[in-house]
Amino acid sequence: MKYRFLLFDADNTLLDFTACEAKAFAEALKLCGIPQKPGMTEVYSAYNDRCWKELERGELTKPQLVVKRYALFLEHYGIDKDPQTVNETYADCLSKTAIELPGAEDLLKRLYGKAKIYIITNGLTKVQKGRFARTGMTEYIEEIFISEQMGCKKPDALFFSLVAERIPGFCQEQAIVIGDSLTSDIRGANNGGLDCIWYNPKGEKKPEDLKITLDARNFEEIYSFLTKGCL
Repeated sequence: MKYRFLLFDADNTLLDFTACEAKAFAEALKLCGIPQKPGMTEVYSAYNDRCWKELERGELTKPQLVVKRYALFLEHYGIDKDPQTVNETYADCLSKTAIELPGAEDLLKRLYGKAKIYIITNGLTKVQKGRFARTGMTEYIEEIFISEQMGCKKPDALFFSLVAERIPGFCQEQAIVIGDSLTSDIRGANNGGLDCIWYNPKGEKKPEDLKITLDARNFEEIYSFLTKGCL
């Protein structure tokens, strides 16, 4: 294999974040005594996505993000609850919720031994470690690099530089980023001078301003490319 270091994103690349979020959100509302109404999950998810994009652009810090997303949600519905408390409840629920994307664990299992597998994520330390511990994927993973612990985030070039420093024998030409997010994974790979696979199951239009080594629709395409060098 050309690539000896595989840097996988976590959410919506290996883990089904959409499903995890909905389940943890419903449980958190219940524990906080907030009656759930139709559409609440979608409203929260929109605010959450907005805040993560602000984080990626350097407009928010992580502590600000986790409170702001719930402050916006609670204000939207006129609910008098402490956003910090609701967020902590949600984070605890999410850390115990691990739903893998179909075929994700099998992909790592098939790649195991052929290359070193790492996770690179902007998620919270408690949440991401808790979720992966509840999957069968950890036996195939060398290390999980989490932005909260690294002190910087994707897509910053510094994040990828620090990851490279912490991987024994790392070689930039033999490393590749695999992720679903154009703004954090793919742009981050570009910023860090790394090849990248865009996991794009919905077949969205390929952007012209980003360099993408492979635009993959499914895990089989990813496996074939990595092990054979081409499709």
